[in-house]
Amino acid sequence: MSADNKSPLKPAGRTTSGALVIVVALLFGLGMGAAGFLAGRAMVIEQHSPTAVASMPVAAELAGQVESIPDEQVDNSPVVVAVTVEPTLAPSPLSATPIPTSPPTVTPEPTPEPTQPDTSNTNVIEPPAGSPLEGVEFTTFYEVWDLIAGEFDGSVPPANEMLESIITGSLETLDDNYTRYVSPDVAERMRQDEDGAVEGIGAFVIENDEGLFEIVRPIDGQPADLAGVKAGDVLIEVDGQPVLDLSFDEVILLVRGPQGTSVDLKFVREGEEEPVEFTIIRTRFEVPVVESEILPAEMTGGATIGYIRLTEFNRSAEEKLLEALADIMAQNATGLIFDLRDNPGGFLDQSVAVADAFLPQGVALFERNNRGLDETFRTGTGDIAETIPLVVLVNSGSASASEIVAGAIQDRGRAVLIGETTFGKGSVQQIHPLSDGSELRVTIARWYTPNNNTIDGQGITPDIEVENPEDLGGPEDGQLMRAIEFLLTGQ
Repeated sequence: MSADNKSPLKPAGRTTSGALVIVVALLFGLGMGAAGFLAGRAMVIEQHSPTAVASMPVAAELAGQVESIPDEQVDNSPVVVAVTVEPTLAPSPLSATPIPTSPPTVTPEPTPEPTQPDTSNTNVIEPPAGSPLEGVEFTTFYEVWDLIAGEFDGSVPPANEMLESIITGSLETLDDNYTRYVSPDVAERMRQDEDGAVEGIGAFVIENDEGLFEIVRPIDGQPADLAGVKAGDVLIEVDGQPVLDLSFDEVILLVRGPQGTSVDLKFVREGEEEPVEFTIIRTRFEVPVVESEILPAEMTGGATIGYIRLTEFNRSAEEKLLEALADIMAQNATGLIFDLRDNPGGFLDQSVAVADAFLPQGVALFERNNRGLDETFRTGTGDIAETIPLVVLVNSGSASASEIVAGAIQDRGRAVLIGETTFGKGSVQQIHPLSDGSELRVTIARWYTPNNNTIDGQGITPDIEVENPEDLGGPEDGQLMRAIEFLLTGQ
């Protein structure tokens, strides 16, 4: 099970409408006549969802709110125009036949009936018994695409792209951002990331509330950081290609790439009237799972305070954390700051194991769903860091598994939380590899803290709120300094 919703770079559908215009012809005249006709054009409207913003957030999370572009107003009603050609009364120069005194009878041409596609040989696959699609008639779907193939004035997409679009579009009816289809190329890239090594620009990113690609934090010393990319920047173009209508996974695939190659990125930044642009050389880097140290004496007033930062809940999170705790405790630390800021989450079992390192016996979380699941996850007694004075740092980038740990520690009174309200992703996804190498990630349950508070959509509110710093770590980090103060004074 995975609880990911952000990605270390190590979220609009379109509808079309048109009016069919009937062409009517009238034939008049003696001898030679003229034909009039009527024609109209089908109009196509692109509807922009809140993610398809011109100013795109920051435009989009510019902290903010992004407003959608209003739809173009188009009158789609049929328009009929008749052109009448008056009959000529002059004799033809090629004929001496007298002009008749009454016009001949002209039989009007019949209006053609709309063509009906031949569906007699349509190969419609019947859904298996018990499928939600059982009984759905797919004939219309094939009719539509047969007509598109024969009449559309443009390029028809490859079949695999069409299929992916159909799957993605159908999943949107669930109204759940985390149940999603991951294409084969993106899924393969994610699997490659599991060893911790990544090729890209070096930044933690998130799909924000508007469905847009937002920088959570550039990784210190990596290309995005060195170029000047900042937390809160929202991406609107990659190599000149607008990305407002692309999925989060599609944007990741565009931004990342082989080390040594360059990528041109354009962002909307809060406080800037014009977009900011960067050309960044991709590199290969590793995101350390755990960073730990005894904080400098000049920051702590001489007290021995340990600091551990967990960057994600991957398969080695518990192991790396316990190693760091053992090292900190061996140096006789009198207090500990556990930093979960910008941690996007990860595996559920790892979150329970990490919480267990700090908590005695008791409830870590509840997991429930509407199919009857009601499971309790517990911590045990006797772990290494159950009694050391503790402060936990969180911010809006702390999500998923991070929120499980922070919520358990807060509800059970083990430590205070300092920082900002967390992201609010309280759901667990089951990953299903599919036959073509793609993946389906399905939300199967929701999480609740030991006090039965929901995480999903709410997040965890810290005990002491401190604004997020521009850079994490060091004397300029107000949240870190407030945590030190609390350990030294108890308030």
